[in-house]
Amino acid sequence: MVDRKDSPQRPGRLLWALCALAWLAAIALALRSAAVALPPSAWWSALVDPDTTNMGDLLLHYSIAPRFVASLLVGAGLTVAATLFQSVLRNPAADSSTLGISAGAFLALSACSVWLPAFVEGQRTLVAALGGTAAGALVLSLSWRSRFDPKTLLLAGLLVNLYASALNTLLILYHGGLIRLFIWESGSLAMQDWTLVRLLLPNVAVAWVAALLLSRPLTLLAVSDGTASSLGLSPSLLRRLAVLTGIWLTAVCVAAVGVIGFVGLAAPEILRRLGNTSMRSQLLIAPLLGAGLLSAADGLFQWIPTPAEVPAGAAMALLGAPLLLWISTRREMRVPRILEADSTMPAKSATPASMTALACLVILFVMGSVFVGRGFQGWSFGGLHSLDATLFWRGPRLIVALSAGIMLAVSGVLVQRLTANPMASPELLGISSGAALAVVAMAIFLPAAPRWMDALAAGGGSLVVLLLTVAFGVRHAFSPQRIFVVGLSIATFFSAVISILLASGDPRMYGLLNWLSGSTYLATPADACLFLVLAVAAVAVSTLVVRWLDILPFGTETAQALGVSLLRSRLSILLLASVLVGASVLAAGPLSFVGLMAPHLARIVGARRALPQLMVATIFGGLLMAVADFVGRVAFVPRQLPAGLAATLIGGAYVIWLMRGRRG
Repeated sequence: MVDRKDSPQRPGRLLWALCALAWLAAIALALRSAAVALPPSAWWSALVDPDTTNMGDLLLHYSIAPRFVASLLVGAGLTVAATLFQSVLRNPAADSSTLGISAGAFLALSACSVWLPAFVEGQRTLVAALGGTAAGALVLSLSWRSRFDPKTLLLAGLLVNLYASALNTLLILYHGGLIRLFIWESGSLAMQDWTLVRLLLPNVAVAWVAALLLSRPLTLLAVSDGTASSLGLSPSLLRRLAVLTGIWLTAVCVAAVGVIGFVGLAAPEILRRLGNTSMRSQLLIAPLLGAGLLSAADGLFQWIPTPAEVPAGAAMALLGAPLLLWISTRREMRVPRILEADSTMPAKSATPASMTALACLVILFVMGSVFVGRGFQGWSFGGLHSLDATLFWRGPRLIVALSAGIMLAVSGVLVQRLTANPMASPELLGISSGAALAVVAMAIFLPAAPRWMDALAAGGGSLVVLLLTVAFGVRHAFSPQRIFVVGLSIATFFSAVISILLASGDPRMYGLLNWLSGSTYLATPADACLFLVLAVAAVAVSTLVVRWLDILPFGTETAQALGVSLLRSRLSILLLASVLVGASVLAAGPLSFVGLMAPHLARIVGARRALPQLMVATIFGGLLMAVADFVGRVAFVPRQLPAGLAATLIGGAYVIWLMRGRRG
């Protein structure tokens, strides 16, 4: 017989045991670092009255000890913030990183570092709070009409993160001194004194107490708004107080140590998995667990021998990406249908004549952009000094950009019809992240490798990610929801690795920033021929699966009734989309929003069925990248903006407008 009186206590005992274990691990790793600096007998004197002539005393007093305390405070603060977000939004994947709040705070700080350095020096927390509030408000407004659907929130947060990262990259590219911001962006807990601890301690303590005072009202709010209102509480006021408290905590932590994500996801989810859903317990125990987890993770990565220090934020992202996958895939969450089909599609379908006219306009723009330029003397309309020079310098990069846009557009149609979600993006499959990471690894470890080895590496990276996706998808019959989350987790993992490499200070990584931003600078005539052939082949092969693309959006039952094999069709479409995304990465680096925008623009002009949508999306994808290449070439003369970064800035603004303007 099970004693019912003891069963509710067991999760609590286990939770406290986990907290104790995390803290013991954190303390043990901190003591290990202290032992490297000084013998134990000298620790107390070094902490109380350090000898300024002894390097060990200085290291323990001004670096090791404040780092340990700061890691505990940041871990607790971010966990409190995440618990508040998750409670108010009823979303277990809500966190300052997944909601874009950390990215907005960091963007505000980096922008002020460029244009208002004197102001930001004394008002870092306020600047970060304003940036985080703006980003959080944008994410919430984008998902408002879907009633904060979990996947919609993830998508909106990813959108804001991508756009903020693009703007940060733009700042760093044109202000080379800001390359050090990558260390800060990756969440560095390195300390030089106790200043940041004195900033964190009162803010985290006061906000934690305020959150505990809100625990009972939030418990009533979690039942229903009506229950809270019947007891005299204001649901909207409670939500604002909780969200603002979470944003302020996030801003304080970002201002102090940079961006550290996912620590807020781990502790509350562990509590829920152990059966403890009490709001007061989550606000009391989860921060203690989060503090121990972050400190232990930071100490662990300090202990592991690496060529350079692994930033705490990147370390948590490496651990947090699998956690995000685990949380999301073990919960049933529907794919967000952000755009209703009838709300954006015109009554008439695209005609061959309209598609031909559109293609002619693209051709005219491409031809014109080759001969239009801008230099120190202003605009020029005759090309360079000769036709051969014009075609040699401008032609290959334009063709490569055009080809990358076509391949991403085709893959975008494939993914959106596979998932029946017009806001899905092929980049979310994670294939581009795998290919890009492989190419970056080649540049680091084999910088003199020939081009064919880069191609082999990109193909290998794409294949590895594809195999991971297939291995995971087989268990769920290639469910679009599962594949979406797999791609998001892989992209997060890739971003963490890139952050570690950029934070290492290796000068070669600064050169890779252009390629990571979608550069076509070094395109050669051979590259142009190769990728143009691949783009044409992509369009031809995609026409072979148009029947599947027409049927799959109607649902599983309809597809099976019409004799479509779900496993074979989904696997084939996924494989084709993966190959195209990998090829586009090799052509112009990892690109964002192109595969999302082109299919949607095709729907707007009336291309509803699969074949017309493929053709029109191909035109729009090529046009978007051609425009991005042209804008990047003439906008910041004599410097040039990478085409992929220009496409992200253009496409991101459009997608934000698109999501805000959708009908409910």
